[in-house]
Amino acid sequence: VYGSMANASGGFHKVGFVKKDLYNQVGKQRKQVYSDSCGAVKYLRDLSTKDPLMFVTYSIDLERRLERLFWCDGESRKNYDIFGDVLAFDATYQKNKYNCPFVVFSGVNHHNQTIVFAIGIVTRETEETYVWLLEQFLTAMNGKHQLSVITDGDLAMRNAIRRVFPNSHHRLCAWHLLRNASSNIGIPECMSHLKR
Repeated sequence: VYGSMANASGGFHKVGFVKKDLYNQVGKQRKQVYSDSCGAVKYLRDLSTKDPLMFVTYSIDLERRLERLFWCDGESRKNYDIFGDVLAFDATYQKNKYNCPFVVFSGVNHHNQTIVFAIGIVTRETEETYVWLLEQFLTAMNGKHQLSVITDGDLAMRNAIRRVFPNSHHRLCAWHLLRNASSNIGIPECMSHLKR
């Protein structure tokens, strides 16, 4: 890396730092990521001492780095017990500073307000990762299965839902349905009827 920077800038003397500085910076960033993940787990564990219904679990990879983190609080678990017939399962695509997808499990209450049932942070968006998340969700929610799961249609999510919730109906979210309809139908009057 240092050599390519030297080539790009016109020589080692024009880079602006020495090779040791590069190694120090990489080491500092690795320590920060480790301490941030340890701090997050510790924070959630501390919250669980105040909330006896809080559910926190995580897994680490072979290099002892945080791979998956899942949590939900007591209020969210109670809400799922009441309003958990339909589950929206969505992953934001690497929008945080660690480039880790943030997974939200949500639903709608009796006032038609969005409520969050649980949260996950993962390093990879694979079928196995989603299976792990859904299994943790099922454990946290005392084994209660929902009738329908709404996603954006991601193949890994679909396969994971099929494995963990085989009797739940998988549905595509309204935003994606409308987007597909507008790009394939192309009749504006039709779109207004669909939106209603």
